[in-house]
Amino acid sequence: MVVTEARRDDSLSMAQAAHGLVQADAESAAKLADRALRLARRRHDPEAKVAALHALGFAQRELGDPAAVRTLRAAVRIGDRYGLERRAALARRTLAGCLADAGAIGPALREIETARASLDAHELARSEVFRIGLLLLAGRSDSLASSNRALDILRREGDLIWEARLLKNRGILFRERGDAAAAEWDLTRARDLYSSLDATEAALGADIQLALVALTRGDLPSCLARLDAINGSDLPPKKNAELELLRAQALASGRLMSEALLALERAQAIWQRARVDDPAGKLQAVRLTLMAGDPGRALELARRAQRSFATNGRHIHRARATGLSLAASIAAGTVRPAGLEAGRQAAETLIAGGWREEGVHVRLVVARAAIEVGSLRAARRELAGCSSLRRRGPVADRVELRLVEALLRLADADRAGAQRAARDGLRLLDEYRAALGAPELRATASEIGVELARLGLRVALAGEDTKALLIWAERLRGSSLRLSPVTPPNVPLLREQATELRRVSAKVRRAQRGGRPTAPLLARQAALEASVRRLSRHAAGRPGQLTAAPRAGEIARALGDNALVELVELDGELTAVTLVQSQLARHQLGPVAEIKEQLDWLRFALVRLVRSRVTPSQRSSLLAGARESADALSQRLIAPLAENLGSRPLVLSPTGSLHALPWAMLPGLRGRPLVVVPSVATWMALGAAQHHRRSKVALIAGPHLRHARSELAAVGALYRRASVLTGRKSTVAGVMGALDGATVAHLACHGTFRSDSPLFSSLELADGALNAYELQRLGRAPDLIVLSACDLALSDTRPGDELLGFAAALIGMGTRTIIASVVPVPDAAAKRLTVALHHHLTQGRPPSVALAKAHEALGPRGWATAGFVCLGTG
Repeated sequence: MVVTEARRDDSLSMAQAAHGLVQADAESAAKLADRALRLARRRHDPEAKVAALHALGFAQRELGDPAAVRTLRAAVRIGDRYGLERRAALARRTLAGCLADAGAIGPALREIETARASLDAHELARSEVFRIGLLLLAGRSDSLASSNRALDILRREGDLIWEARLLKNRGILFRERGDAAAAEWDLTRARDLYSSLDATEAALGADIQLALVALTRGDLPSCLARLDAINGSDLPPKKNAELELLRAQALASGRLMSEALLALERAQAIWQRARVDDPAGKLQAVRLTLMAGDPGRALELARRAQRSFATNGRHIHRARATGLSLAASIAAGTVRPAGLEAGRQAAETLIAGGWREEGVHVRLVVARAAIEVGSLRAARRELAGCSSLRRRGPVADRVELRLVEALLRLADADRAGAQRAARDGLRLLDEYRAALGAPELRATASEIGVELARLGLRVALAGEDTKALLIWAERLRGSSLRLSPVTPPNVPLLREQATELRRVSAKVRRAQRGGRPTAPLLARQAALEASVRRLSRHAAGRPGQLTAAPRAGEIARALGDNALVELVELDGELTAVTLVQSQLARHQLGPVAEIKEQLDWLRFALVRLVRSRVTPSQRSSLLAGARESADALSQRLIAPLAENLGSRPLVLSPTGSLHALPWAMLPGLRGRPLVVVPSVATWMALGAAQHHRRSKVALIAGPHLRHARSELAAVGALYRRASVLTGRKSTVAGVMGALDGATVAHLACHGTFRSDSPLFSSLELADGALNAYELQRLGRAPDLIVLSACDLALSDTRPGDELLGFAAALIGMGTRTIIASVVPVPDAAAKRLTVALHHHLTQGRPPSVALAKAHEALGPRGWATAGFVCLGTG
């Protein structure tokens, strides 16, 4: 009923109108109910007073106002006093929901049973909404047969709003029980009914639950798409906080932790303004703090939540906080035997209360803690109760199950069994990652399996089998780049915002060059980037598994006369695995920290030489420092391998920050053909990929690059036919067309690597920036691409040696070879090197050989272009 339908002089009619308005506009409903209550008091109308208090309490509950319980108790008290049994029973139902929200499940169940005794068949059918809601909050698994009978009655009566409420609550209960299909059917029907009744807020609430169903079944792209389609400003505070809390949970499941914590902060701010104490938010704060790598703080928050929940009698929530407290203790290395019993009791409380999935998760935590304190019998007992995770559950829990199994087998000295469990867990992660379409999500998802991969690697390092060590080094290394590329969602909004972002970015550059204010432009740029990032994550992957990590024999055959160097970092130590002429060897290279320190000095000197104005003496000092660091790195990384490698061309798979090393600067590698790869598996896959049949050469010059035109002229003279784009022709659309299907592409453009958001790394073109997000729309990536005068060979390295950036995006799209720099390069030097490079390419030399010869030809001036590396196949 709409507000205007209520007669202004009839308090009962006004109260009933307010009740009908609650799920469409709770704030307006509360105001109308308050007016009805004042009028009923003036006229001493007890029935209208009860109805108005009921409507007001219902609205307060929807708004998250703790006064709802007091208001509804007053409605029940007045109804009982005046013998208004039906009115009192209706208020009791809503009161039961409020009590359950506060964790008082027992009193809530008593209120609902008392209410049912005074209601007719129609109202009993409506009461099923409350009964199911209480089953959900109590975690009980009672039969739902009565819900079908209730739905029949509600449909016969044409009671659409209550049908929608019942379907929504039942859908949520189905989700809790793991029946995603039934949950989605009920929630979709509820959402559609709410929409047909203009109950916008309730429809959005159903949409939030549908997003949670998608997350429960592991479909993160669909979950994020549903959440992003909901405008929080259309929701009352309580629902808006629920939306942000679910967003935090979804982002955390994708290991997008900084954004997850921001969403949690937004939810907490809403609760603070509305003076709401939300237990789910407290628990999520603990969980996210722990995932963000601060176990000490997480432990403090968990213990505070335990005390708060114990004081308020919220036993289920206290049990959940106890499980999180134990997990934080494990991460902090402070777990004690006494914590096992508390964790075991928490798991029993959760399972007995119907929170089976979370109870199983806590049992898994207890099993892990038992291993940590050496209680293997307890670990086996708890692990036996987690068998359901073999069939279903969040991928992180299922991977964790394999980790605990592996740790237990390792404690029993069963190394082979530990590695089998680890392989099984990483296979699950592969299946999950394949369902993700966005490169960013694929890369960050690898963090879920890092601990498991390190366990397998640690076992292999401790043994004599170097073949096993090589395979484990490959198992979680750049895995996302081996998945089939997925084109970003083809939605108008994404294309429009990408175009606007390009315009705004161009304005930012012009303002910076002209010394004009940029703050408003930068704010708009950040907002557009956030939107493009969100929309790109909606892409779904292609189900299927990654191919198994290649074995040493397969790698040896693919290498031929080349030598492989795979660098492995574990527990602060660096190890090299070499494979030469089918002979495997391992080499201890020492602490990683010392190597990283030398790399930082080398990069600092090279960057400053190019980007800063320096005096001749400073230049000389910087060059000397750079060469000294390069010599030290060569001694640490190459000299120990020299006897094995000889003078063979190298396939080099670095780890972590070593992806940013200008390898050509190292004396032990000068003049040697070298290809740098994310993993050997990626190198082999790119090498086996089909070549383009037709020759297509694209030469592109961007703006504001002094030597670009002459560089293109020199390179173009080496090719019979080439598509040349310079000046105003080098637009994003024109360049994308030229790059699509190119055999060779050369881009002389300014480039920007964005460490804060690697997929916004870009090339500057005539009409703005071409970033990695837009690049993913190419129908067919170039075979060979040369990026001149920029540091776009850089990538951001994520856990699992996952790479994100411009060059990494190209490799993920199937580009076989990229030649680019990991440090800024002087324009003139870049021109000399790339012209020499193309000269050797046109003579039929492989790219890695052509680059080595071009480096060699520069002689003493070679430091200026030492940052150029050959990525891909070489």
